[in-house]
Amino acid sequence: MMQFGAPLHHLEDNLTRISRQLRIAATFTTMPGLVLVSIEDAATFTTETKIIRCPNGYDMHRLDLTDQVVRMVGKEGMSVEEGTQQLDDILNMGPMFAWYWQLLDWGLASWSVCLLAFHGSWIDSAAAFVLGLVAGSLNLLASRLKGYTNLFEASVSILCGFVVSALGEWLCFPAVTLSATVVLLPGLVLTTGAIELAARNMHAGTIRVGYALMLAFIIAFGIHLGNNAYVEIFSAPNRASNMDLAVCAPVSMWWWWLAFPVSISSICLLINVHPRNWPMCNVAAGAMFAVFWTLVIHLQLETIGPVVSAFVLGLVGNVWGRLFRRNAYSIMLPGIMLLVPGSVGVRGIMSMFGGSETGSGAQLVSQMAQTSLSIMIGLFASSFVVHPHGKKLSALITV
Repeated sequence: MMQFGAPLHHLEDNLTRISRQLRIAATFTTMPGLVLVSIEDAATFTTETKIIRCPNGYDMHRLDLTDQVVRMVGKEGMSVEEGTQQLDDILNMGPMFAWYWQLLDWGLASWSVCLLAFHGSWIDSAAAFVLGLVAGSLNLLASRLKGYTNLFEASVSILCGFVVSALGEWLCFPAVTLSATVVLLPGLVLTTGAIELAARNMHAGTIRVGYALMLAFIIAFGIHLGNNAYVEIFSAPNRASNMDLAVCAPVSMWWWWLAFPVSISSICLLINVHPRNWPMCNVAAGAMFAVFWTLVIHLQLETIGPVVSAFVLGLVGNVWGRLFRRNAYSIMLPGIMLLVPGSVGVRGIMSMFGGSETGSGAQLVSQMAQTSLSIMIGLFASSFVVHPHGKKLSALITV
């Protein structure tokens, strides 16, 4: 479950509950990429500890299948041997989407988010689409060249900063650079870390928050380095001194409703949501976006807007999950990812480039944490409203 993107702040309790159902005396400790399992032997009064390493990623389809297997083993009488065989089949499944669909998805995500969240024009969105394809190509390269993995985020940021600086006369620098790197922005990681800290999972929460802050610095420095490299090599004017999105020329807000389903569908493809769940993902995220549009954009309620938007998203996802006895997390995650980048990762990166007092480290942390906490409160509140006594039918949580 961790390998496919399950949140960790209830995973220890769920694993303990499952072990009790199977009459196994065991305790569990989870951290990102690592599970410690201690199995007690009452006959010999000894404990055997196993360390299990799990790569981090998001695969909502296989997460749904794993959730169903765990439910059937725990509640519906499936044997452990049969459940283990089904888990092996899930692990050995091939990718749901071919590599060329994944590559195209990076471009579509950058194109749609440029129009939707970063005030980009049609020219800006076209440039973001091309740079998104380049970033997707480098991502495929990183998956095949292990030595390039550690350089991936920095190289994409440097390339985007350099290319957009070269075309700065025709493009809006902040809109294109942030859109081209939108898949890399650490907003979701930071929000997940804040949720886990609030749920008293200190190890996982601290690791995720630290990683998110470091990733924000890497992306910001890469864009800054790419821009400065072009300026110094070609003695060009520095057009990246102002990262304020207000300098861009956005399209009409009515075009956002065209970009919105493209953005949600591209996120669904990115995290491997099964196509049959895409309509419900669009419904849940659409309800969230309508509330965000009304409160934040029209009524200028920037503090409570993310809280109410996240609450509506969680409410729709949890009600759907309770009615159909399905995993609500995969329905909510695309909307969470759309709500997070414009309000968390972008604020931090813009502060890094602002050159004003708002670019200080304390202000950076404050801006990034503010919306993460708002989303956390909204999601927890919606989960409490729908599941006041917790969710006992699934090994997963609803956030």
